[in-house]
Amino acid sequence: MKSKALDDDYFVRNAIYCWLHYYPQHKWVDAYRELLKRDSFNRVDVVNKPRPARRRKPKPKPEEDNAA
Repeated sequence: MKSKALDDDYFVRNAIYCWLHYYPQHKWVDAYRELLKRDSFNRVDVVNKPRPARRRKPKPKPEEDNAA
């Protein structure tokens, strides 16, 4: 018999089932049943890293006249 890997989705789903079992008359039961219809509870939003900042090239200094 293969053992199923226990991931976060498993534990979240189990917690919701336990909550529904112990609080069957609560006003949030409908909301929790809707949550059970989800495939996954781990939503990872991929955030694109901004490109690294480029340093500005220094402006060339104007040469002073040394004819004084």
